[in-house]
Amino acid sequence: MNEATDGILLPFPHADSLVATRPAMRRSHFQAIVSQLQRQLQTRGCTHAALWFEDTALFSCALLGCWAAGVQVLLAPDLLDDTRAWAQAEATLWISDQALPDATMPVLRLDALAPATPDTAPDVFQEHADGLFLPLPADACAFLRTSGSSGAPRVIRKRFAQLHAEALTLIRAWSLHALPATLIASVSHQHMYGLTFRVMVPLHAGLVLDRIPSRYPETLAEQTQMYEQCIWITSPALLQRLPDSLPWSAILPRLSRVVSAGGVLAETTRKRLLQCQWPLHEIYGSTETGVIATRHEQSGWTPLPGVRLQTDSENRLAVCSPWTDGTEQTADVISRSDEHSFTLLGRADRILKLEDKRISLNRVEQAALAHLYVSDIHCAPSPLAGRLCAMVELSAEGIAAFRQHGRRYVIQSVSALVRKAVDPLAVPRHWRFPLALPRNAQSKITRQQVHDCFTQPVRGPLWERSAADASAKPSENPSERRLPTAPNTEWSLSARIPMDLVYFQGHFPSFPLVPGVVQLGWALEQARARKLCRGETQRIENLKFQHFLRPADPCTMTLKWDNDKRKLYFTVRTGAAMTASGRIAFADSA
Repeated sequence: MNEATDGILLPFPHADSLVATRPAMRRSHFQAIVSQLQRQLQTRGCTHAALWFEDTALFSCALLGCWAAGVQVLLAPDLLDDTRAWAQAEATLWISDQALPDATMPVLRLDALAPATPDTAPDVFQEHADGLFLPLPADACAFLRTSGSSGAPRVIRKRFAQLHAEALTLIRAWSLHALPATLIASVSHQHMYGLTFRVMVPLHAGLVLDRIPSRYPETLAEQTQMYEQCIWITSPALLQRLPDSLPWSAILPRLSRVVSAGGVLAETTRKRLLQCQWPLHEIYGSTETGVIATRHEQSGWTPLPGVRLQTDSENRLAVCSPWTDGTEQTADVISRSDEHSFTLLGRADRILKLEDKRISLNRVEQAALAHLYVSDIHCAPSPLAGRLCAMVELSAEGIAAFRQHGRRYVIQSVSALVRKAVDPLAVPRHWRFPLALPRNAQSKITRQQVHDCFTQPVRGPLWERSAADASAKPSENPSERRLPTAPNTEWSLSARIPMDLVYFQGHFPSFPLVPGVVQLGWALEQARARKLCRGETQRIENLKFQHFLRPADPCTMTLKWDNDKRKLYFTVRTGAAMTASGRIAFADSA
């Protein structure tokens, strides 16, 4: 391994040394592509280029070709509108191996550029005894875009010298340069984890790379059986979905290392894999910090050589290493058991990991708030499943759309806008529409409130004494005014119809309304709750449903008890319109 930071030594000793597979790419081919791209970029006068690749070998060629040409590189984490706008504002050229949607700047297709044979033009590489050396300018760097804790994406600069130091540390820590193994992966090289483990580590260690990612357990298993020995670069999301049906007796002997990062592996999965003798190595780190620590069989995390840890009074972790720009503060809270290990306790901000992807709840909320229908929103991990949920207070336009087109239409409309700004995994799966979000004085919504909102069905509005009724009755204590058997007793109640009323299911998806029988049930329920009546009902008389009662409608209910006739008279109105009325006759009390 070469320690020089003015370039990269590729330890592939011969022109026909294999650099990548599927399809095979020899060193001479790799060298020719990098050299040809470097010349093209210099001819174009390009200074900033954005990369988007499926093929990791071509991506590696593009990265080195850009750096050798003095071009600064933007790594797009996805092709969402917001990401493409960032790339196209900062760069003048896309370099890719595929057609890109709605590209507003030129696209250089490296798959079309690649020559079939080594180029005869002057080479940017220098021949060394143990490989090829590529000189790189001191300011060679890549820019990665990641979710910020404030909700605004953050752009992180990674200099080549930092990536170089990080790769050498990992190779030494795990003796990767001595492993005759092919590196296969389920993660993308467009993110920091993949950039380090799928590009920088194999290039520095001379490991052969499988060019195409395998995103599913079945394809990863099939890919593994093509090689004698493999290193898996994968994630907790994939490891936690491994089916028992795969031919593990044929796969496990071929695994030299299984690297997992991007999130913390569930403890049950980790123990199960270690009990089955998996060569599992977890990595803890982030785009901002790079790798921080690792763990194998132990439960605590061990910092990698060169990494210094600090904690503040709230035990939030700060990291300084040869691959950070000074000290990098994180939002992770840790517990130090000793100087050589620590335990992760969680995060102190509103970032969470879903399927190993960092999701900013603030970012999701900001994206939703841009929709005309949304007045306020709170997102959180769903108590119903392992995805996000959203409590949404609709605007007047949102309520009108809900009433006119139904709940599904509103969810689809807001989701479509959110999907343009965040990863599809971050689009909330479960939605509730309270009339007002239950924020406290600090504008916070508690976890218990979220849990209750999604697990307790809404079967009626919150009825309150109407203002007219309250002004007519001086006492605030119902027990002082409402004797259970008092004759001619009357109540006036008011409420707004909840948007999440369970009775809207089936009445009707595109035109929700409160069924008449539900209004009758509310009248009886409220009368009994206020001790206006008791005993068994005998019959319903003169029952009428005259007008629709819809989501968010203000409504009033009058209840009048005639003790002589043992009948409850009720009306339900929205504004001046009567929606339901009738009499309920009760049996004589014993």
